[in-house]
Parts: sequence; C-alpha cells; structure tokens
Amino acid sequence: MFAVLPHARSPRWRRAKRPSSGRGRTVSGRGIFLIPLSEVDPERGEMTPVSCFAHAAMIVEVEVDDKTGEVAVIDMKSAYEVGRALNPKLVEQQLRGGAWMGMSHAAWETTEPYYPDPSHRPVDFLGYLMPGPGDLAPHHISMLERSAPDGPYGGKGPGEMCAKLVLPAVVNAIYDAVGVRIDELPVTPEKVLRGLRAQGGARPRKRL
Repeated sequence: MFAVLPHARSPRWRRAKRPSSGRGRTVSGRGIFLIPLSEVDPERGEMTPVSCFAHAAMIVEVEVDDKTGEVAVIDMKSAYEVGRALNPKLVEQQLRGGAWMGMSHAAWETTEPYYPDPSHRPVDFLGYLMPGPGDLAPHHISMLERSAPDGPYGGKGPGEMCAKLVLPAVVNAIYDAVGVRIDELPVTPEKVLRGLRAQGGARPRKRL
C-alpha cells in the first residue's frame, strides 16, 4: 500500500494498512461515488445533469492497398483529458488497451456473414477473428490533466472513450486516403474494393 494523496498519510491510513504490512495479506474495500445533484434554474429549467465528462481526440495513419482493398493501421496519435489521473500508469494502460480493442472492432471482429444463424459462429477464441500482437499499431498518447470539481478526487472515467475513438478515426483515415466512405463495420478488404470500383479507383482527399 502506498500513500499518494495528502490525506492518505494520516494516522487512520497507517492503522488501516498495519494488519497487512509484511504478512502477505490484502486490504480491500468497497465504495460508491454519486455526482451531487445539480441546481435547477427556476425560470429556464437549466441544469447540469452530468458535468464530469472526459474528452479525447485521435489521429490514425493508414495504408490502403487499392489493388487488394487491404488496410493497415500504421500509427495512432491521441490526446485524452482525464481529469486527474489518480494512477497515471494504470490510466495509460487503460487507454492503450482500449484503443487496441477499438482497432479490433474497426477492422477485424464480426459475426458475419452468417449472423444470426449460429451454426457457423466461432465456438472459442481460436476461431474468432481478432488482431494479434503483430497487427497492433504504435500508439502515442498524451494525457491532459484538469481536475474535475465533481469527480472522485478530481478524476474522470477514461474507460469507454479510448475504444470508441478508433472506429471513426480509422474510417475517416481510409476516406482521406482513397475517397471511400465505409459506413458498416468492420472495414474489410471486400468493402474497400467495392467502394473503389464504384467510384472508378482511388480518389485521395486534398490535404489540409
């Protein structure tokens, strides 16, 4: 157990961790955090239902083979506003793992083409299509800390946004590269090729 926050150096904290010190025991606890109710403007009804949102942005670099339709994600850059990162290394790993999960949803994972017929579905992860370590792109992460006044110890939840960002980022990167707009996931070579043939070949978008 390590004291990170100022109040965690109090005598109460020392008493709590004493039973586990050097004895191979684990101290555990349970708690809940509820955002305080917002005040309501009596004239306009204006209120703040949730003011603890986290924010993020991502840029993805892809290579698209206009002969085969194959797409390779070669680099990801992202910035996350996470409130206060109570455990910076743990938050970074959450963001990195979530982005890789989003990359898998964007370009690999699917129950097609037989869904909802269960007869051809994968029965385990040996038959389920998903990326391996060699398929994952480098991910450059910037964490922006701005303590949330109504978050627990100033923190915010980064658990979902790190995966959601990748899906539109990959689709938009493909559109910039060859001009094909994919509106159904996952992005497969077949879908890219259909788009290329429909528009008569690759049409890269103009760079800003």
